[in-house]
Amino acid sequence: MLSEYEAIYFHLMERKSTLLDLREQWPILDIDRTLELCRQFGVRHPFRGPYPEPLTIDFLITEMVNDSVTHRAASIKTPSDALDPEIRRRLAVEHAWCSERGIPWTLVDTSAFTKTMLATLRFMRTWFSNRYEPDQDRAARFSEYFLGEYGTNILLSELIRKTARLMCINEAEAQNLFRYCAWSAHLDVSLTHQLELDRPLVLRDADT
Repeated sequence: MLSEYEAIYFHLMERKSTLLDLREQWPILDIDRTLELCRQFGVRHPFRGPYPEPLTIDFLITEMVNDSVTHRAASIKTPSDALDPEIRRRLAVEHAWCSERGIPWTLVDTSAFTKTMLATLRFMRTWFSNRYEPDQDRAARFSEYFLGEYGTNILLSELIRKTARLMCINEAEAQNLFRYCAWSAHLDVSLTHQLELDRPLVLRDADT
């Protein structure tokens, strides 16, 4: 990713069950039209030497919505960049090009994105990099036992240890199960609190 904001959005989209594909820095190869739109909006089109380069959209998202495959575009900017007049003119070019082709375009509100949110998402996603193969029945059972042991003042490592004993599994598997359950929303973990083994876990319904 080109920025932490993009990484956060990428992980948030990854968690959606409707997601089919997520392409970062998707190039608009219709350069003749983007040159025209840049002139219209007073934007300098990117060039490499004498040759125009494609404009890129931060994300092109493909989802299954109401049994239909849909596409939409999303641009990710910091809150300050989103207010910059020059950047807004550049975004207007993206929006106009997408509108002409019937592609919904959104400037994502990143005001709630934080380093803590990114760290929490990465912590949860480790189940994937550990090559854990999820099982939905096992995940549902883990979540049930885990919530039965949950307390706001209990360290996450202790909650995982207790749940592992109840399920008669080792702690390594229990950790991967927890990360997967948090990632897939079997457990509704707060994204605004630090998620670490040596800290108490904050669930969203207990979020303050």
